[in-house]
Formats: sequence, C-alpha cells, structure tokens
Amino acid sequence: MTTVVRSSQVLIRAPLQSVFDYVSDLTRHPEWNGGLKIEAVSSGPVAAGKEYISQGVVATQKNRPNTVQVTEYAPPRIFSFVARDPDFGKVFHVFNFTEQNGGVFITRTMTVTLPPLIALGFRLFIYPMIGRPSMNKSMAALKRKLEA
Repeated sequence: MTTVVRSSQVLIRAPLQSVFDYVSDLTRHPEWNGGLKIEAVSSGPVAAGKEYISQGVVATQKNRPNTVQVTEYAPPRIFSFVARDPDFGKVFHVFNFTEQNGGVFITRTMTVTLPPLIALGFRLFIYPMIGRPSMNKSMAALKRKLEA
C-alpha cells in the first residue's frame, strides 16, 4: 500500500475562533463544498468521536456515501476527521489554523492509503485533473464565505 498526502492552504481575514468554529461544524461544509450533504448521526456539540453521514460527488458519481468521524477537536488550532469511503477506505482530513498577517492561515491536509498502481494514477491523473481543482475551489469558496 502507498500513502498519498495532499495539502492546500488559504489565508482568511476573519477572527481565529469564528473560522475554527465554522470549519469544525461539518454540517456547514456543504455551504463551501459543492455537491456535499452532511448530517450528524446524533445531537450534541462537536467533539472527537462524533459521527456523521455524508453524501458527495466523486468524479461523475453523485450521492457517494461516506461515514465520517471527528478524530481530533482542539479549538482553535486543529480539527480533523476520517471519512470512510466505499472504494478508497479511510480518507483522513486535517485542518490546522494559524494566526498570520491579520487573519487565519488554514492548511488542509488529506491523507489516503491506496494500492500502488491506484496511488500512481491518483498522483499523475486523478489529483491533478480532479482533486486539486476541487480542493482549490472549495478553499476559495470557504474564504469568500468567511470574509463576506
């Protein structure tokens, strides 16, 4: 198996706590991540272990189901979750928040472990053609939403 890690960053001109609170509320991710639907499995505040059900778009497949679980919740610096994808297994997402230049610098890192041949295809074709543009579009939408 081969581990693939990809990151993107954005600087958002807004208060650290409000940026963290917004991003760590997974039910709000559809507001800046097109084609996504997320609902909490149970009520209560965000915390490590909290679970969600999501449906999203991967390439041409709509309503792709995932179970999602918060893996780290350390306000206002780190928020992470794992999405269990039916084809790719566990996909880890980590958001790091740092105050910088009068705003909040967010680094979003995605990690997935794939069979070597699929990992090669992901690195050479899937991520450059689909993944990176999608991640950049989402991060730009997040910036617009929080700076509005």
